[in-house]
Amino acid sequence: MGNSGISVVGGITLGALLIAAFLVVTGMVSGVLAPMLLYGSAMVFLVPFRRQSELVRHMVTWLNVLLAIWVLTDLGALLSPFVLGFFIAYVLDPIVSRAERWRIPRWVSALLVNAMLIGAVTLVATFVAPIVWSQLQELVKSISSLVTAAQQFLDSRQFYRWLRALGMPSDQVRTLVQDYLVPRLEGVSQYLFSLVISFLEGAAGIVAHIVNVILVPLLAFYMLTDMPRFKRVLRGVLQQRSPRLLEDLIAISGIVRAYITGQLITASFVGMLAMAAFAIAGIPYGIFLGALCGLLNPIPYVGLLASILVAIVTIILAQSPHPVMDIVLVTVIVNVLHFIATYVIDPRITGKRIGLHPVLLIAALFVFGHFFGLLGLIVAVPVTAVLMMYFDRWATSLQTRADVVEQTPAGNGT
Repeated sequence: MGNSGISVVGGITLGALLIAAFLVVTGMVSGVLAPMLLYGSAMVFLVPFRRQSELVRHMVTWLNVLLAIWVLTDLGALLSPFVLGFFIAYVLDPIVSRAERWRIPRWVSALLVNAMLIGAVTLVATFVAPIVWSQLQELVKSISSLVTAAQQFLDSRQFYRWLRALGMPSDQVRTLVQDYLVPRLEGVSQYLFSLVISFLEGAAGIVAHIVNVILVPLLAFYMLTDMPRFKRVLRGVLQQRSPRLLEDLIAISGIVRAYITGQLITASFVGMLAMAAFAIAGIPYGIFLGALCGLLNPIPYVGLLASILVAIVTIILAQSPHPVMDIVLVTVIVNVLHFIATYVIDPRITGKRIGLHPVLLIAALFVFGHFFGLLGLIVAVPVTAVLMMYFDRWATSLQTRADVVEQTPAGNGT
């Protein structure tokens, strides 16, 4: 088809989209029908010409991708059990596949691995979670009591007598305290209270969706059992249509799986040993602080610093009888555990697939944290590793072309 034909197609498509947009804006079509109408209007006029124009094929592909993103976003929480089940199956698939090579039926190994995972989660929920929750409640109460005591002291006569003894103008300080400090302290107290309330509401939501506790392991079991079939279908489709995409997906899957496996193992290692070490050392709220160290471990550098800072603040608020010694012990324990996790465990699990230069890693944390917050800090490492994979491939191709040009005799030019 010539350029005139394509321009006609573009005009028809644009007209159809404008008509659909008019129906949406005027409210004649709303809800789920609005995006479906826009999608259908574009596809009706694009699909007949997809074999004749590469631009039309790209437009159809992007429309399908956008439709899939919209469907996933609109369904939201309804898909969470399936997403979590697939995540569990994706992480545990190498274990089940290795057991299958030992001639253990796949459904048996999938059942055993699922049972072990359920047992581990049950143990944590039974013995660790209640202690962490109670210590968190005690910590919030301690902070609230400290805030209340500070407010009372700022309102007391003793505080102003102390100011007059230092030669400070008590009237100006009183205005500053009442107009600035007291509202800030009340805001801190209200914020802590709202955090506890939101946590309780989240716990109530978890109880309301208790069916997921049964559904997720069941879905993970079926997905683990059928994972080889899913791989064969995906590999068969992509080998015919896009071998390069298949190669990229295999490389990306290796990077992501290595990162997830490594972080799960190191986070569990750091969390359990930190809880045990803090409890033995008599650190206030040691179980809570140890669990927090494990949860923050996947965030490079930032997790280490945050763990130490939160522990120091907690020790100060808890009014420990030996605060300096406790702070030193916490700092040493956290640094030793993170050193072992970073230089002993991670290299054995992830190998060189996630190896990033420290400067690049810190820059990625800043960029992803700025745009995506806490989620960005968590995904910064695997996403940057995937981007570096493409960059290395591009740099290698440039070097290959340069070598070919250098090896080509000058007389062979056209």
